[in-house]
Amino acid sequence: MDIIKKFILGLICGIGIITFTAAAVSEEVRVKLTPVYVNFHMGGEKHSLSSDDTKILNYKGQLFVPLRSFTNEIGGSVYYTAPVGSDRAQVDIYYEDDRDVTLKDKEGYVRLGNLGVKFALNDDIPVIEGSIKIDKTIPKDKDVVISILDSKGKTLGVSSAIEPYQPSHAPLSQLKQGDMINFRTNFPYMEAPKSYSLKVELVKKTDWFYVQGDVVAVWGAGGFYGFPLNPAIYGTNTHHKLGDPTPISVTLINLSDDDTVVTTKPVSFEVEISDSTGKLIRTLTTKPFMGEVQWKKGMMRTTIVWDQKDSSGKKIAKGEYNVKILSNETEGYMKSNPDNIVKFGLEHSMQAGIPIYIA
Repeated sequence: MDIIKKFILGLICGIGIITFTAAAVSEEVRVKLTPVYVNFHMGGEKHSLSSDDTKILNYKGQLFVPLRSFTNEIGGSVYYTAPVGSDRAQVDIYYEDDRDVTLKDKEGYVRLGNLGVKFALNDDIPVIEGSIKIDKTIPKDKDVVISILDSKGKTLGVSSAIEPYQPSHAPLSQLKQGDMINFRTNFPYMEAPKSYSLKVELVKKTDWFYVQGDVVAVWGAGGFYGFPLNPAIYGTNTHHKLGDPTPISVTLINLSDDDTVVTTKPVSFEVEISDSTGKLIRTLTTKPFMGEVQWKKGMMRTTIVWDQKDSSGKKIAKGEYNVKILSNETEGYMKSNPDNIVKFGLEHSMQAGIPIYIA
C-alpha cells in the first residue's frame, strides 16, 4: 500500500507541475477535446474518469486530465488559493488513506490523523499538528479544538481553535465535505504526562478566544507595564481598502512565567482611532472578558470591526490612521493562590499606537 501511495503522490505532483507550467506561460494554445476513458488501478480496484462529464484535453499528443477530478477520485483533495497582489495562485494537493485519520468528534464533522504532539515548559511553544479531513461542513459559529486528557479522562488543557497550517488557506468553516488539509495549533504549557489521550470536538465560538504565543507576536509600542496582565493590539495586516470592514484585534496577555491568572471582574477595552493629525475619529469598545489567562504568554483575544466611519457615521477618507488601546483595570487571583483577590492595573502598551493605512 505504501508503494501505491508513493506512486499516486508522485503522479499527482507530476500533474500539478504540468498544470502550473501551462498556467505560468500564459500563451494561447489550441487543444482537442478527446473522447477517452482514463482508467487507473489502485489497491486492486479500478477507477475511471469519463469524458462524458470530465473534459480530457489533447495537446500535441499529450493528454491533460483535470487535476481536481483525478485527485477526488483517488480519495484526495485539491485546495486552490487565489493570487494576492503579486503572489501567484497556489494549489495544494492532499492525499491520505482514511486509515490515517481516525480521531473524530462525536458529531461526525471532522477526522484527525498523523498527529504529532510536542509538550513544552521552557522556550518552545506547545504544538499539536497533523491532518484534518472534513466529513461535514463545519458551522460558521463553531470552532474545532483538541483536548488533552490524562489517563483518568481529566482534561489537562484545551488547544487553540484549529486553523490551516498554511496562512493563505481559508478558515475551516469554508472547507467543503471531503477536503483535507494540514493544521497546526497550540495548547497551554504543561509537563508531558506519562500517558494521555486526545479528544477532538466542536465548540461554540466565543467573543474572546485562547491563543498561545510569544510576546513578539503582539504589536506594541512603549513597552509592557501591566504585569502580569497586559492588553495590546494584535495586527497582521495594517493595509486595507477604502470601504472594507477593518478588523482590529485586542489581546489580553499573561506575561507571568509562573502562574495562570483568573479574572473575577469583567473588563472591556476602548480602542481609539485618530487621523494623521491626531484628531480623534472613533472609539470602539470590546465585549467584556472574564476568566482564565494562561501563564507563559497565554493570550485571550477578541476582534472588533471598524466600518471605516467616524463617530457621526460619516465615511472616512483615504489616508493613515492611528489605533491605540486605553488603560483599564480588573480584579482576580493567581491560580495557585485563589484566596488572594488582587487588582490588576492594565496600563496600555500601545502608547504610540499602530498605524492603519486606508487606500
